[in-house]
Amino acid sequence: MLVLKTASAEVLDLAFSPDSRAIAAAVDGAHVFLWNLDSPNIAPVRLGLGGKYRAGGLRFSATGRRLEWQLADGCRAYDRDERDATNEYPSFLTKATVWKVGPAGDRIVSSHGMPDHFLAGWQFKDGEWVRQWALSTLHLSVESVTISPAGDRFAMLTRPASPGRWWDQPMRLEVRDLPTSAGRSDGTYPYSYAGKLWFSPTGAAVVGIHGMTLLSWSLPAGGVPRLARNDNRKHFTALAYHPSGRRLFVTSNDETVNEFDADTLERTNRYTWQLDRLSSVAVSPDGTLAAAGAATGDVVVWDLE
Repeated sequence: MLVLKTASAEVLDLAFSPDSRAIAAAVDGAHVFLWNLDSPNIAPVRLGLGGKYRAGGLRFSATGRRLEWQLADGCRAYDRDERDATNEYPSFLTKATVWKVGPAGDRIVSSHGMPDHFLAGWQFKDGEWVRQWALSTLHLSVESVTISPAGDRFAMLTRPASPGRWWDQPMRLEVRDLPTSAGRSDGTYPYSYAGKLWFSPTGAAVVGIHGMTLLSWSLPAGGVPRLARNDNRKHFTALAYHPSGRRLFVTSNDETVNEFDADTLERTNRYTWQLDRLSSVAVSPDGTLAAAGAATGDVVVWDLE
């Protein structure tokens, strides 16, 4: 076990490099920290956020030589070879209320509120972002957008934005084709406010957390989700799949990481690190390491083998 120090603030996101030899952490209101886990000197590279950080947007490029993170109106990228960071601001994001970048970095789903009210899909082609489709959201509320690892689909939670107390209306899960926005799957969602969503590594399931409940929808069926509840009334905070797709690692407000069987949602292990409330989690691409970030700024890395 290794404990890495960042700043005295919440670790919002963690990401391993594709070769599993580096890890990055985004810290609320502070910096992005980058460690080379092979180095005898474990001191991190400290990178300025470059703007207001948008949680859920920290990732490495496919080569691992570029570290990217989302900002409120664009993104920032750090070149590990050039040791230089630059901001990128696609103009269509300046008014987006929700947006998510695909794993390859060449597709974006954005949601726009007043006065436009639309959801759009974008692809980077010939040096510019081109809109592929648009859906009216004049009478639809959209939250918790997430994109599949293969970049072929996106999922979101929606509900009618009709007059009256629309925020009390039940939500539902929608899974759509990313290149065209065509509907793929639908599922019920048993709560009136949105939690976080993730796809499984194979795209065969969508999982979510809501308070102290873990949810899982099998695709393409969708339908009613399977549920698992925390056994101590503490809220789940973040989730990561093992690359095999068979194990789920879920952080909690009780300073633990809970391991679940992804098929049955039965708890199979619990890691207790006593680092205060845990707020983020990641598993290395080779499946040998896991990491969890705490509200106090600590990051614990441990062996899974």
